[in-house]
Amino acid sequence: MKKEINGKTKIIGLIGENIENSLSPFIHNQIIFKYSLDYCYLPFQVRWTDLKDAIQGIKALNIKGVNITFPYKEKVIDFLDEVEESARRIGAVNTIVNNKGILTGYNTDVIGFKRSLQEYGKFVIKQKKAVIFGAGGAARGVVYALLEEGIEEICIFNRTLEKAKKIKQDFSSFFPRSCINAFSLDEENLKDKIERAHIIVNTTSLGMPPQIDKTPLPDEKLFHSNLLAYDLIYHPTKTIFLKQAERAGAKIINGLPMLVNQGIESFYLWTGLKPEGKEVLEIFRQVT
Repeated sequence: MKKEINGKTKIIGLIGENIENSLSPFIHNQIIFKYSLDYCYLPFQVRWTDLKDAIQGIKALNIKGVNITFPYKEKVIDFLDEVEESARRIGAVNTIVNNKGILTGYNTDVIGFKRSLQEYGKFVIKQKKAVIFGAGGAARGVVYALLEEGIEEICIFNRTLEKAKKIKQDFSSFFPRSCINAFSLDEENLKDKIERAHIIVNTTSLGMPPQIDKTPLPDEKLFHSNLLAYDLIYHPTKTIFLKQAERAGAKIINGLPMLVNQGIESFYLWTGLKPEGKEVLEIFRQVT
């Protein structure tokens, strides 16, 4: 039966830049349809200069909540009424809930990343070493998730060294027993850090449209078979980064399991309903 939108339909959605290829509307609307909920999930492409107005518009239009994606996860905090404690520590928000005009920010990327590692990567984080590419909002969620689970060492590589150092500065006090290092991408010790790493994560936009031919690690020889290579990008299914890792014998994961699991947590915050991750992935696979 076709779902009809009416005057009582509750609106949820996605705010970001260059979101034409996002799977979030598809996934959320499939869940809505399956459970016959009177909701509709819509994409809202917003320019940087319009972000404040867009967030205020959530109140004005009585939108029940939105996901926040690249590149606004950090900046959006300035325009919220409240921020949940872990999201405040992370310094990035990917979910906003509108409760009677009070906008509260959450970060469900952390649990989405953890679950994807555990369920699909069969990866135990504790006492491992990680290399992270990028230092934006997505990177902050990934680093926080790894630190919470007892990662031994994290090396953050970013074009702008100061942003990587800021993550180290912000998180070191919360996790004093973990080693956090910050490097620029041209550091000579990149090779050494990857050789000793158990997991390498791309949190940048390099590899997704319109930068589909880009990768944060051009030297394919640096990958090795003892790595788990994780790319938060899910479109395309295999980025150049993942193809290179796979050729080196590394295990690979793209961003779809994380997208699904963080989306389920967001969906629960908005609706009170929490479907199983495997169930949502099956919905996705059946339709596509």
